[in-house]
Order: sequence, then C-alpha cells, then structure tokens
Amino acid sequence: MKINKDVFAKTKNKLLRINMIVVMCFLGMLLAFTMIYFRYITYTNIDKEIGQEFKHIITQLDNSKYEPIKLLDPKDMVYIYENGRIKYYTENDYFDKILPEKKSDTNQVFTKYRENGHYFKELNVNIGDYHIQIIRNIDSEMFSISKLISIILFLGIISLIFIYMISLYLTKKALVPIETAWKNQAKFIQDASHELRTPITIVSSKLESLLKKPDSTIGDEAETVAIAMKETRRLKKMVNDLLSLTKEDGIVQLNKEVFDLKSLIDEITEDYFDIAEYQEKEFSCDIFADKTDVYTDKNKFKQILRIFIDNAFKYTKAGDSINIVVKEDEEDDDNLIVSVNDTGIGISKEDIPNLFDRFFRSDNVRNKDIDGSGIGLSIADVTAKNIGVEIGVTSEYGEGSSFFIKIQKKH
Repeated sequence: MKINKDVFAKTKNKLLRINMIVVMCFLGMLLAFTMIYFRYITYTNIDKEIGQEFKHIITQLDNSKYEPIKLLDPKDMVYIYENGRIKYYTENDYFDKILPEKKSDTNQVFTKYRENGHYFKELNVNIGDYHIQIIRNIDSEMFSISKLISIILFLGIISLIFIYMISLYLTKKALVPIETAWKNQAKFIQDASHELRTPITIVSSKLESLLKKPDSTIGDEAETVAIAMKETRRLKKMVNDLLSLTKEDGIVQLNKEVFDLKSLIDEITEDYFDIAEYQEKEFSCDIFADKTDVYTDKNKFKQILRIFIDNAFKYTKAGDSINIVVKEDEEDDDNLIVSVNDTGIGISKEDIPNLFDRFFRSDNVRNKDIDGSGIGLSIADVTAKNIGVEIGVTSEYGEGSSFFIKIQKKH
C-alpha cells in the first residue's frame, strides 16, 4: 500500500505555516517591545534632562542684577518672557525667526516636533510673571532610534530566514512519527488483508464445493467440512488477536498489584503438563529465587507468559523440551528474569530483529506449514511496554529459543 504523498505535503505545509506564524508573532512582539522600550527610555531621559534644566533656570530668575542664564546642557535653547516681553533668549541657527513660535499652549507639557529638517523637544512653563520656553535639539537621539529600527528590520529579515529553516526542520521532525505511524497502519492493513484472505478463500472454496454436490451426505464431505471448520477457527482466533492488539494499543488504565510470581507460574503451568504429556514433550519449571513478589498488572503479565509458552509448544516437536526458569537478574538485583526455553526449531539471526513486528512469520515457519498469524508476539511486545516490563529473545536456528521477561521486584 503506497503512502499518499500529497497528504504529507499538505500536512507539512500546514505545519510549516503554523510554526512560521507562531515564531514570527513571538519574534515580532519581541522586536516591537525592544523598539518601543528604547524609544520610551530615550524620550523619558530627554524629558528628565529638560526638567532639570528648567529647575536650574528657575534658581537664576530672581537675580537682581542682569546676568546671562547659565545652562546645564549647551544643546538647550531657552526663551524667557517676563510679562509678555522677551527677557532672555539663546541664539541658534535652527529657526528662521529669532523667537520661535510656541508649539503648545498647554502648561508643563513636552512637545516633540520637526522643523527645518531637525527634531526638537519643547517644554513651555508659566510661572508667575514669567513664561519659560525650553527647546532641545534631539537629532542625535532620533538618529539612534532610526538606526535601531534599521537594525531591528535587518535582524527581522535574517531571523525570517532562520525561522523558515528551523520551522522546516521542526516540521520534518514532527512528521517522522506521523509518517511512521501511517506506514505501520498501511502495512498492518495490507498484512491483515493478506492473512485474512487465505482462510476466507479456503472456506469459500469448500462451501462452493458443497454446493456443487447437493446429493452428497455429511459423511461424504466430512473432510471438506473439517477443513472449513479448521479455517473458521483460525479466522476467529486471528480476529480475536487483532482485537487484543487494538485494545493494547489504546490501553489507558492498568490494574497493578503485588503478587507472588511463583504462585502465578504454578497456576499457569498446571494445564500445560497434560498438554506436554499428550504431545510427548518434556515440560518443567525451575524457581531459583527466594523472593518472588513482584508489582505489575497480573493479568497482562500472565498474557505475555502464556504467549511465550504457547509458542514454545507450537514450535517444538515430540521429544523436545520446554523449561520455564525464574532467577535473579545478575546485572540488577532489583529484577527477576522469567525465561521460557525450548529445544525447538529455533529462529535465524536474520529474523530476530523482526520477530515482534505485526504479522511477521519466518519463511522457515511458513515452509513447515505451522499454523499461526504472527500477531501473538506483537501483542506481547505492546503489552510489555504498557505494563513496564522488558522482553526479549535469544535463539539459534535448529537448536531452540529462549524468550525472557525482565520484571522488577516488589520493594
């Protein structure tokens, strides 16, 4: 089943746009805040210095003797009116008139304006018989602000390039698990269809065969009915396994509890001794651990162990042995290892990495015509991840296999 590349292309473009919009909004707000804050600080400092200049001038107004006004900042231009007549002014080359017009009649308000290509800040204050007009040239400050805006715009453009590259990278990373899940789903549907097709085809062909022989008795067609029933049971088991696998994929709640591992194994293996005797196989169980209390989901752990034991019986023949061993983990004293060992057909090294994949069945197994759907170990793998235990396998083809479960002891 091929993946619809258009779907991923559209999804990638949507994610890319979303990432770009989110990061650009954040960057835009950051740059805007930087610019606004810098302008605020600049204008606030200018207003503060003009205010200090005003206070300094006030202290010189009551001099009985006429003296030039001394300014704190030579950039300031001061015009002092007494009863509407000019008493003092600062000569400058900025204005066309000797006495510039007031830009605001509001008392003690700072006004910013531009005239003759220059920027100014002006303060007008009425105090008693005096009117004081203080003007400061702020070309240098405005130049700094314009430079900052240019830098911000430049950084914004550079950032857009980086944002696009980062967004593209993040989008690709975000799509990896989605694409993997899509591929797994497509493969799952393909494999499930393939596995279900065989028993359905056999049952269908046997039923058609019966329809073509309306005069035959059940005894005459016993073999045909038996084959159809066998494939029906196989189909039923496969559907149940698929439901179990789907349920484990969507599991949201576990029922963890403390239980004795030895007692659970004794309970599980009780039925298998009769099966082993009937199939002429050796079946045994050895416990090499003093404390076997563990904490996990009991029923799901039992499901994993049953899958391993069922496989051991399925892939062994008469005269082979199956042995369950419980022992301490040599690498970690907090863990117990439960292993299911058999002397059956074994697994080739090439097949081991794919062993827990859904519907995977080795060619060696298919050639021996051993019933199975390849879902059991997938269920064990998903269940193990859900309950937090580790599973694995070691095997040599032709010599047997050992499936193990590593589980943490109860503290």
